[in-house]
Amino acid sequence: MSRINLSDLSYVAYQVTDLDLMARFLVDFGMTEADRTDASLYMRGQGSRPFIHMSVQGDENLFLGGAFQVESKADLEKAANIPGSSDIVEVDRPGGGLEVTLTTPNGHSLWLTYGSENAPQTDRKQAGRMNFADYVNRVDKPVRLASGTAPILRLGHFVVRVQDEAAETAWFTEHFNLIPSDYLGAPGGPSDEVIGTFLRFDRGADPVEHHCLLINKSEGAPCHHSSFQLLDLDAVMMGHDHLLGSGWNLDSGVGRHLLGSLIYDYWLDPFGNRVEHYTDMDMLTENHEPVMFSGTADETTQWGKPVPPSFFD
Repeated sequence: MSRINLSDLSYVAYQVTDLDLMARFLVDFGMTEADRTDASLYMRGQGSRPFIHMSVQGDENLFLGGAFQVESKADLEKAANIPGSSDIVEVDRPGGGLEVTLTTPNGHSLWLTYGSENAPQTDRKQAGRMNFADYVNRVDKPVRLASGTAPILRLGHFVVRVQDEAAETAWFTEHFNLIPSDYLGAPGGPSDEVIGTFLRFDRGADPVEHHCLLINKSEGAPCHHSSFQLLDLDAVMMGHDHLLGSGWNLDSGVGRHLLGSLIYDYWLDPFGNRVEHYTDMDMLTENHEPVMFSGTADETTQWGKPVPPSFFD
């Protein structure tokens, strides 16, 4: 069977004990409410997705899984034929559409969506132009920024933790148009032992972000973090200041990662889930050759506040 064509990420889903508290945090984090019921909360960004973050009411706090969009109904039908998959069902959520539920080899839930109606894109500013020592982009145009939340554009990636990284990665690359960008190895371990794989959409010569999914071997929580794109560096810093001023819990940031090169800012939501603001990620084509990184935790950051030891728990 040919691979299933994924077009983009759709949403991440969590179970939480207090939807009102989650809503307050996500508004400060830069999302807006798409819909709300007694049992569910749907939050969106400035892009066309009807929602990118779903929370359901429950007795304990859990990561439930992530979702991708597929390019066609035929792709969704292929997904329904993967062993262990559900039938195609209609969903009663913002945007509607069709969905298939899959279970990965390590027991994670994965949803594939198709046919949902796009939400109207909200007005958004253009990325700020920056002047450099050897390249002038901005002339007679002072920078004037309004304080407040930094609007989320879209869901960019999420990171799952598994016991069998090889089986999980093989399953994703066999069934979907995902390919490795780079690999993680254990510091001091065998040079060919992979403990993490960054996956991106396979678009040939068309540039795509360094990763939409990271699969990492770990005994930690099922999801290390979910990550949401901001417009530019100004937005990251403004969002950072707003979240600090609002009393939320900073995890690590601001800094620039090594693999993917993205500028990051990590926060903990009220239920202990790690969520990230990011901008300026590497854009890759078929010409990129994956590398193996087996450095220490400190070496994952090129500049910025060092990540705490708990970041890798």
